[in-house]
Amino acid sequence: GAGGQNHSMAFVETSQHVKAFNFFSRSDGSTSGNGLPASAGVIEDRKANFKANNASMRTIGGALGAGDFATIAAEAQKIADWAAVMPDYFPEGSGTGDTSARPAIWENFEGFTAAAKANHDAALILLAAAEAGDVNAAKSALGEVGGTCKACHQQFKGW
Repeated sequence: GAGGQNHSMAFVETSQHVKAFNFFSRSDGSTSGNGLPASAGVIEDRKANFKANNASMRTIGGALGAGDFATIAAEAQKIADWAAVMPDYFPEGSGTGDTSARPAIWENFEGFTAAAKANHDAALILLAAAEAGDVNAAKSALGEVGGTCKACHQQFKGW
C-alpha cells in the first residue's frame, strides 16, 4: 500500500530507518532464526534501495563529467550506507516471491555479506576521491564500485 511506498524510500532519506531492520540479523551477523515469515515488504524495500543505488551510480557518472565533487561525495555516501545494511534486507525466507535473489545468498550468507562489504569499501574510496577533488581517482573508484555490483550480481542475482 501507500504506507509501504513511503517506508521503502525512508532509508534513502534517513539513517534512523536502518535501525528498524536490525532485528533481521543477530549481533554475530547471521540471519535470525526466529521463524517470522518474511514479508513482501522487505523485498519491496530492498528493490527500492537497489533502484536508488542504480540512480546514484548514474548521477555520479554525470557529476564526474561536470566535476561536481559534492554530488559525487553525497551519492557515494548513499551507496556506502545502503551497502552497510544490505544483508539485513535478506532475512531467511525472503528468497521467494517477486525477487531475483538467488538461493546462493542464504547458502553462502558469509560470501554475500563480504560482497556487500566490498561494495561499501569501494564506495568509501570513491567518497574520499570526491572529497579530494581528484577526478582521475574518482573515475577509477567509480569503476571499482561498478565492479563490486557486477561481481555480486553474477553470484547472487538471478536474471
